[in-house]
Amino acid sequence: MDIDDQSGMDQPRPLRGRVIAAGLLALAIALSAYLVIDISSANNAAFASFWFLAILPAYLCALICYVGDPDRNRPRTFYWQVPPAFVGIVIAGSVIFLREGVICLIMLSPIWLGFGWLGAFALRLSRKGAVDPRRMHASLLLLPLFGGAVESRIPIPHDLVSLDRNVVIHARPAEIWPYAVANAHISPDEGRWTFSQSVLGLPRPRATVMHGQGIGAVRTAYWGDKIDFDEDITQWHPGRRLGWSFSFANSSLQDFTDKHIAPDGQFLKIDSGDYTLTPLGGDATLLTLRTRYVAKTHVNLYAELWGEILLGDIESNVLAVIKQRAEAAHRAAQGSGAKPGTER
Repeated sequence: MDIDDQSGMDQPRPLRGRVIAAGLLALAIALSAYLVIDISSANNAAFASFWFLAILPAYLCALICYVGDPDRNRPRTFYWQVPPAFVGIVIAGSVIFLREGVICLIMLSPIWLGFGWLGAFALRLSRKGAVDPRRMHASLLLLPLFGGAVESRIPIPHDLVSLDRNVVIHARPAEIWPYAVANAHISPDEGRWTFSQSVLGLPRPRATVMHGQGIGAVRTAYWGDKIDFDEDITQWHPGRRLGWSFSFANSSLQDFTDKHIAPDGQFLKIDSGDYTLTPLGGDATLLTLRTRYVAKTHVNLYAELWGEILLGDIESNVLAVIKQRAEAAHRAAQGSGAKPGTER
């Protein structure tokens, strides 16, 4: 029987001990890397580096497989099982001991898992003769150090990203405008189901309160029970366009979501946003919500993918709240025969 088709369940106990020892060694290395980065505020950018997100998990999973398969006879299933087991233990430990936020862990898991498999099977290929074993064994020692040293010398790109969501609302721009400007007492059951808020538990908007009117006014957004931030109004065209720049005067958003991801920090700057109302004819209007942010990492493409998911979900939910309220007001006006409310 081909060794690759064996179940791998009847491994000798000493080999199981080696796997446990290798896993503990890998966890110790991962924890040491985390602590070094976390203690040094100057190196916090390493949390969003290619080294931390790709090279480190590939190296650690390869190390576990290298120590756990000394005789080079473990089946393919062993190499498939090591990365998810290791990543699962890392996540559990991060939640229990390091108090990491859900956003960081959700973003970390798929990329660590993918590169963990890459490291595990790269090692396995070397042991099948496809790669010179001496080079592979040397890389287990040198790759993490070399990769980190090289990446630290590469300038970090600053990519301006614009993320849009839109919704068709069966109401006139004048009826929608008040709900684009402010919304009081948003209940938890308003809006729509989203992965980020309904599954991951990101906070939903609770209220938006406008202080003043026109350019120069300030709108305060409240999310959940603990988050608030300001939006300084930069565009004010009633019934057509409302624009703002974000102002994060406190750390409430970062404290609740993830301590390593600040809305105006090393990795990310949430910059500005706007609503655009486009009449479609009749009693229909296209409402577009646009948010602009700057991604500042060596893995911006991966970060932008999560921006599409997380920030996109937040935008979609906000638009759903406005749609529900504006359409209810439109139906009420139609039923009473009253004219749409004046623009304000």
